[in-house]
Amino acid sequence: MKVKEIMHGITMVDRDISVLDVAKLMSKKNIGSVLMKEDECIKIVTERDILKKVVARNRDVENTKISKIMSRCAHTIDSEKDILDASDILNKYHIRRLPVTEGGKIVGIVTARDIAKSMVYMSARKIREHGRRTYGRLER
Repeated sequence: MKVKEIMHGITMVDRDISVLDVAKLMSKKNIGSVLMKEDECIKIVTERDILKKVVARNRDVENTKISKIMSRCAHTIDSEKDILDASDILNKYHIRRLPVTEGGKIVGIVTARDIAKSMVYMSARKIREHGRRTYGRLER
């Protein structure tokens, strides 16, 4: 299964938006991250970034710009890659979200949860199509 089959939409923000406004946007859209493009670099900020870098440090959410807490350049994956490749990247870098590109342009995002749900679905489909072997015999 390809990444483009399970990716979902993205929300891009401007570097000068406040952390408070990003938090409100994320709450309204029920999303866990937003992206920002700076030069050729894709940056990401997550709910966890807001908690750890702003709330836990008692920083002013209204006057802290999102650009001050965003990640460095995020790892990305091409939409044509297999979801197992995406899973490898997530595991290698200990991240949960991966922006998806096509021709260098951001087109979506895939999360560890998206991949896990897809793999469960693929496994269930294989079992249904091929039956399940139990104790050396095929059950249907």
